[in-house]
Amino acid sequence: MFLLMTLTVHVIIESAVQLVFAQRSGIWTYLSEFREKAKQAGLSLDQYAQKVGLDPYLGWGHEEARVHEPSPSASKTGTVLFVGDSVTAGHDVVAGKEDYPAILAEQWGNRGIEVVNLAARGYGVDQMWLKLLLQAGAYHPHVIVLAYIPHDLIRPANDFNFGLPKPKFRFFGHQTDITLAESVANFQAGYDAARSGFHLSWWFASRYWDNKEYYVPTLSLGYFEHLYQHIGEGLARISREWKIPVVVVKLTNYRHFRGFEELSKLAASGLVQPGNVSGSDVRYMDMDECVPAKAKSLGLELEKEYAHHPSPIGHKLFADCLAKFMEPIVFKPTPESSGTPNTKPR
Repeated sequence: MFLLMTLTVHVIIESAVQLVFAQRSGIWTYLSEFREKAKQAGLSLDQYAQKVGLDPYLGWGHEEARVHEPSPSASKTGTVLFVGDSVTAGHDVVAGKEDYPAILAEQWGNRGIEVVNLAARGYGVDQMWLKLLLQAGAYHPHVIVLAYIPHDLIRPANDFNFGLPKPKFRFFGHQTDITLAESVANFQAGYDAARSGFHLSWWFASRYWDNKEYYVPTLSLGYFEHLYQHIGEGLARISREWKIPVVVVKLTNYRHFRGFEELSKLAASGLVQPGNVSGSDVRYMDMDECVPAKAKSLGLELEKEYAHHPSPIGHKLFADCLAKFMEPIVFKPTPESSGTPNTKPR
């Protein structure tokens, strides 16, 4: 009788997961879209993953980069490098023209500044940091800007997003480890096997347990504190070794989640800790200290301009606030000996 009841409960739960939950989770939609695109291209899942630039160290967005060269009438005097998520990448506006890095590039271009935008959709602060490690050195920036919205603070705790595997930092006492992104073929094979084998509920349960910090952030503050400190120390080391300033920017956004206040406080201190690495120059700017006042003076509704991705006006306010903050940083004279090495950062 007990086994029969257990089997009945499993059938009910599994049926609900397969017929309702799996569809609403969005994972199956993303997996199906990826599979269909691979099929249309006549490629296997791994071949298509390689074609679109999936990467074990980054997940996705490896090849996404936008370079705004200085005005032809001005000699190049430096490079400001941005890394961020879809907001900084310019989603839902004319990317490369209406996003705030592009606006700043237009303003600074006449003064010889090149702007490089490495932002990628869906990135958390972990992927931003990893992309800096892998790619920033090639551009020899004299200033680095890491820009995030509150949602980017929780994304590192998940090892998949948009149906695609991503890397995840893990901490064991004082030891730091990173689990690289699983191949998309293995990820999909596991999902397919669970669905056809009628144990998809266990697949979801296992995934949620492995990423419990993402789903219950208020019970996992220690994880996030370690993460932000790890990234912050890395940013400080880059600043010291390359002899350049690093600016961490919290962007105004109204896409909140439960526990974002606590994570925002941890990030504001953890990501910016030059005291732990002597000789570094890491600065912090909170757009909420500038944008609301500017929006109010223009009679704008903040929740309308920053509900998800900023409107063109929202990006303009970002550019105005950041331009004022960064003016003495970007155009501060630097010794000729300073700059980034030809090799990637350690």
